[in-house]
Amino acid sequence: MSKYVILHSLVLIAAICLLFFWMTDEQLSIYSLQLTAILLLTLLVSHRFLRSNHFKMLESVISTIAVLLVVGSTGGVASPFFFLNYFLLFELSLILEPLVPLILAGTIILFYFTTTETGTTLLQMGELLAFPCMTPLAYFFGKIYRKEENQKKEIKNLTKKIEKLEDELVESEL
Repeated sequence: MSKYVILHSLVLIAAICLLFFWMTDEQLSIYSLQLTAILLLTLLVSHRFLRSNHFKMLESVISTIAVLLVVGSTGGVASPFFFLNYFLLFELSLILEPLVPLILAGTIILFYFTTTETGTTLLQMGELLAFPCMTPLAYFFGKIYRKEENQKKEIKNLTKKIEKLEDELVESEL
């Protein structure tokens, strides 16, 4: 496991832990949707000022917090927006390292188990069982995406080398 996987996972787990305290505090939880709006505005503004690597980390943290806030504010596991969690897993596997959603899925399941009311049905809890099924799929999509991105970079580098060699060949012929 690389240091980036560990760092990104720890940052996202810390964000979810802070969010847990936000959601369990009655006075703060009523401002969850306002916090989501502020975070999304922050994301839009920071896109201009941050480098790509830092923005990816900020984007992943804000999207994780925003999805969990919206789903938590609209009913948790019973929310009609619960499917956003699945998109979040795929987003994180494409933005960050593909291994991060594997670690984060367990944290999200724990988050919903601790914030969900005891009156939820077995069917609603079954929604959480989809995470272990979706996470490997997100992992493999992330790996394929990374491989394709690396191949594109390699093709670009080889194209530059070919152009350089062609220029050298033309110069040597003259």
